[in-house]
Amino acid sequence: MPMTLTRRFIFSAAHKLASPALDAATSAACYGPCERIHGHNYRMEVTVRGTVDPKTGFFGNVMELDRIVRALVVDRCDHRTLNDVDLFQGVIVTMENIAQVTWNAVDKPLAGIGMELTEVLVAETEEHWVRLTK
Repeated sequence: MPMTLTRRFIFSAAHKLASPALDAATSAACYGPCERIHGHNYRMEVTVRGTVDPKTGFFGNVMELDRIVRALVVDRCDHRTLNDVDLFQGVIVTMENIAQVTWNAVDKPLAGIGMELTEVLVAETEEHWVRLTK
């Protein structure tokens, strides 16, 4: 029977919201104070699915999940300005896009160790977050 496993990650990073498709007035109206550089203590949760191997008692090693997500996303973002991180070049660094970029970065490596990615959650605060699901 398939089960899910979720690993939570915390990192601190700065960003500013800007879109080359918006003029200055529209950008200010759209993004408000987030148009200026500011920071968050991000919470990211990555959820995978798999079938338990009776020999090991789990479908994937949580430490491998941790290693992959940290190496490909978290360590590259922590204590950085996300607008300057190579992962986000050409991307408006919203929670929605952080979730999508994370998904794109970790999906195949996780599948390579038998973990099917089913969800990425990204929260900027305790009051709001986005959830990207399969």
